[in-house]
Amino acid sequence: MNKKEFENLISNYENKDIEFKLELPESEKAAQLAAALYNSRGGKIILGIDENKKPVGLKDPQKTEHKFTQIIRHWCKLDKEPKIEFIKYKNKDFIIINCPKGKDTPYFVRGEPKPRVRIGSSNVIANKEETARLYREGSSRSQDICPVENADLDDLDLKKIKEYFRESKLTEQLKGKHFHDLLTKENFVIEKDGKLTPTIAGIVLFGKHPFIEMPCTVLRADRYKGLDITMWIDRADFEGDAFKLIDDANKFMLKNMRTSYTPKGFQTEIKTEYPIEALKEAIINAIVHRDYHIRESILLKMFDDRIEIWNPGELLRPLTIDQLNNLSYRPKSRNETITNVLSKRKLMDKRGTGILRMDKFCDEWKLPRPEFEEQGGYFGIIFRNPGYYTRVLQIDTKDLNERQKKAIEYLKTNLRITPKEYKRLFNISDRMARYDLKDMEKNEYITFVGSKKTGYYQLKLPNKLPNKLPNKKNGGRNV
Repeated sequence: MNKKEFENLISNYENKDIEFKLELPESEKAAQLAAALYNSRGGKIILGIDENKKPVGLKDPQKTEHKFTQIIRHWCKLDKEPKIEFIKYKNKDFIIINCPKGKDTPYFVRGEPKPRVRIGSSNVIANKEETARLYREGSSRSQDICPVENADLDDLDLKKIKEYFRESKLTEQLKGKHFHDLLTKENFVIEKDGKLTPTIAGIVLFGKHPFIEMPCTVLRADRYKGLDITMWIDRADFEGDAFKLIDDANKFMLKNMRTSYTPKGFQTEIKTEYPIEALKEAIINAIVHRDYHIRESILLKMFDDRIEIWNPGELLRPLTIDQLNNLSYRPKSRNETITNVLSKRKLMDKRGTGILRMDKFCDEWKLPRPEFEEQGGYFGIIFRNPGYYTRVLQIDTKDLNERQKKAIEYLKTNLRITPKEYKRLFNISDRMARYDLKDMEKNEYITFVGSKKTGYYQLKLPNKLPNKLPNKKNGGRNV
């Protein structure tokens, strides 16, 4: 880690997954902190920072590192020990302890009967629901093969299942015991107390009325006016199996987004505000990868400048937001049966190419690539449209030269411009193009996005309103 990276890290005071300490805490507290991070999203412990967030440094970093290693080995049983980095900054020594998001949860501190989790910036004893989640996520079993309480075979649409078996070419024998055996083999039912009981996958995929047995399968969609939830234009609660939810969500998004109609010769080019295929990928992702043990619904929220899709359940360990952003992840799902069925029906790819496709569609629309967030037990995918701001904001260009003013107008329509495009647009030299663009960037008219080779400039957007998730205290509304 270089100097600039360390400065950025220690200035990130609001990050709840970073713990700043002047020195190593006492043994039990250090173990509790590490275990809580392993049981949650992972995080970092930075030693050598005082309570005022000032970098004071450590007197003996090697001794501190040795002591921490001994504490962890004595108090915790971890499948992978934390990675420890020694940092030299302004002639002072610091230690960064990297605690990953654990794979084999829950992790315990010796002598404590219950695991600890990270809630905000505190390490607390996990409640019953959190403990159950840790055991589920630490298990190698797919979570969607669990039986659904109070459901029976009559709650499944057997005609739809037989249609799926036929199109999948799994069998030609769809009667009697053979059919029931195949239902069990495909994990749509499980034998319990001597009878066949539908699984979560069975109800989600082929339930007659999934919302009756599993109310959390309702998808809640809202189109708000403006940038927050003060007023809404349209809303709907969608009920039905996974395939119906995908279709209904698509229709709702198409109905509630702007669409342009451009004459092209004798034809008209129709273009939606957002690439519907990218949004469809995000909806499928939410249905496939959500945690169905959490009794909350998938949320589709449409605003003037963005679309948010939130599903209950954070990323399944060991996936992280950083891995999604840099495409270094390996595909992993908590619901393997649902994943298999949607893959066989060609609605998704088990190889994990969904993010690549979303990126590709957004690039074609000249929109920013989707953002990923974890908040309050939800995982979200956010699509933004900078074009909204170019329509509603007045940009003061009196201090710009004529080329730069024209470039601002060009960006309002085209949303992005590369240095090569700028040079070609005004028939100027490389040097002059770089000067103009750097000048606009310095004065915060534009910002550079992407790598040096493939990057581009876009208009500098104003600060966004914070995106908040619904919570039970405010009646399920955003704040």
